[in-house]
Amino acid sequence: MIRFLRLLLLVFITLVPAGAVHAAQQNPVTLDVRAGYDGNGQYHVSHWFPVNVVVANDGGDLRGTIEWRFPGDSEPSFHYEVDLPRGARKQVVLPVVTNTSSRLAVLRLLVDGRPLASNNLRLNPIEANEIAVGVLSSDLSLLNSLTSVQLVTSYTTVVSRLSSDLLPTNAALLEGLDVLVVHDVDTSTLSVGQRSALDGWVRLGGTLLVSGGPDAGRVASGVADLLPVEVGSDLRANMPVESIAVLAGHADLGSLRQGVTANQITRRPDARAIDKADLLITHDVGAGRVIFAAFDIAALRAWPGEADLWSHVLTIDDRMQLATSFRGRNENLVRDTLQLAALNLPSPAILLLLIVIYIAVIGPVNFLILRRLRRVDLAWVTTPVLVAIFLLLAYGSSFIIRGTRPQISQLAFVQGVEGVPGGQATAFVSIFSPQRRSYTLGFAPDALVSPGTFENFQFSPLPVSLSDSAATVPNFLIDVSALRTILVEQSVSDLPAVQSQISHDTQQFSGTLRNTGGETLRNAIVVVGGVMQTLGDIGPGASVAVNLSLNLSAFPNQFDETSNSLFNQQRVMSSLFNFDRFTFGGPNMTGQQGLPERDAAYLLVWRDQPVISTTVDGDGQLQRGLTLYMIRLNSL
Repeated sequence: MIRFLRLLLLVFITLVPAGAVHAAQQNPVTLDVRAGYDGNGQYHVSHWFPVNVVVANDGGDLRGTIEWRFPGDSEPSFHYEVDLPRGARKQVVLPVVTNTSSRLAVLRLLVDGRPLASNNLRLNPIEANEIAVGVLSSDLSLLNSLTSVQLVTSYTTVVSRLSSDLLPTNAALLEGLDVLVVHDVDTSTLSVGQRSALDGWVRLGGTLLVSGGPDAGRVASGVADLLPVEVGSDLRANMPVESIAVLAGHADLGSLRQGVTANQITRRPDARAIDKADLLITHDVGAGRVIFAAFDIAALRAWPGEADLWSHVLTIDDRMQLATSFRGRNENLVRDTLQLAALNLPSPAILLLLIVIYIAVIGPVNFLILRRLRRVDLAWVTTPVLVAIFLLLAYGSSFIIRGTRPQISQLAFVQGVEGVPGGQATAFVSIFSPQRRSYTLGFAPDALVSPGTFENFQFSPLPVSLSDSAATVPNFLIDVSALRTILVEQSVSDLPAVQSQISHDTQQFSGTLRNTGGETLRNAIVVVGGVMQTLGDIGPGASVAVNLSLNLSAFPNQFDETSNSLFNQQRVMSSLFNFDRFTFGGPNMTGQQGLPERDAAYLLVWRDQPVISTTVDGDGQLQRGLTLYMIRLNSL
């Protein structure tokens, strides 16, 4: 028996190459994956979240594909092409989004189609009816009390523990967080991209809470331009906290009887105090809000009123989250607004006329001509020939009407703030194909392409391929005379330049608006909640008066622009603002009309051009588009 086993071992060693045995023992490639906001898989459903991957290669040069797949998917949602020379260690941030509450995912590295390394990941979804609070702190128990309060009525609160090295450099990857708290962390160590993303997230509606106390200098160093105060170096000991106790509705000070150590602060002109002792100061930054606590918020941990205090301070309003609103409902805005001639069917009268002509030609006309020629027996030849001619004419006319090249139509929305260069674009990119074929769509590398197409109220999965140079959708199959639509998000730098001097009270907004750019602002309107004022076209350097009474309700019903452009502007406005689209948990069809910020003025203007660059099979000249800019004005 022993001799037999030795013989088997000798045969195995002889037949199997030594290199294969070694490869089975040691994989030269390793994957270190940290998914979600906290690195442990936490994400908000229908919002983008980052997946940080570190790939190390201790073997030979290779080129591979990082692949992200949710269980049950027929194919991966995202691919990332990566070059790994010998000894390389590369960090990749893979943006991921899903409309489902997936709790598992698989990330693999494939080389030549074969898996070389794989990680099974556990995910922790934050549902649509939950509020996400990100906490950036070394104290892992900070603000645990928030899980017991409702920052929004009927919504539970989830706390996500963040790490500064995982903060993304794209504001859209932070959109799933409703509140972000920064405590005892040196924000000067954040990269320029991370600070820019944080700034963009706040301006688009995020709520930022920054803690003070002995560490205030380090905490404020990287976000000083966002704060409502200038933080001094002096500390004030034993500051009384009765004002925040009143705010929380707790008369018993308990552990706070000796007061707190607070920072010496100087309020900025637009700042306002939340409590009477100036321990909590806030101001608006774009559509968002920044709050500075002039004390270490960890000092409240043992106080019974902590949760109630933050439930009054961290009030959260609806945000204009365009992509999430449409992606969460699988809603295709292009379907009812695109005015593409190739999509129009012939009128019933024309179809009836063609049928009558067809029947007349292959029937009576054919017979009469053959009888006149005394060759009725040739009908068995002329009839199929005439049918073939009609078929060829019909097929050829379709090419004349629809052309031979694909038509790319982009409907984009850009959210921006007056005086801030650039904004966030959300675009529906639709491709009409006159014939059945596959295309390759290309976008900038920082573009976020949702992995699927919007067809009626269905979301058809579609893999997205990413690399350092581009985001692409390969093998994009479109049926004959069909239209498919994808959703793309991207930061853009070009924004109409305006300057406003607008004041307001409870009854009206009034002042002036000036076009400081070099182009005409077309079809401009000013909107406050559900009220609008039409300004018309505003030429370069021109100023117009704003006088908007808030006791009217007109928007978007009175937007009656008769549009001959690529998209029907009136239908676009109605679809966006004719109901409460941006409420928590999804659109409320019976909710209030207009923009979600009821006390802020927005300038809405149109451009007859796309804003997100798109190529089809490498050709970037096929695209036409319409862009709506929504610029939040600075009002006094």
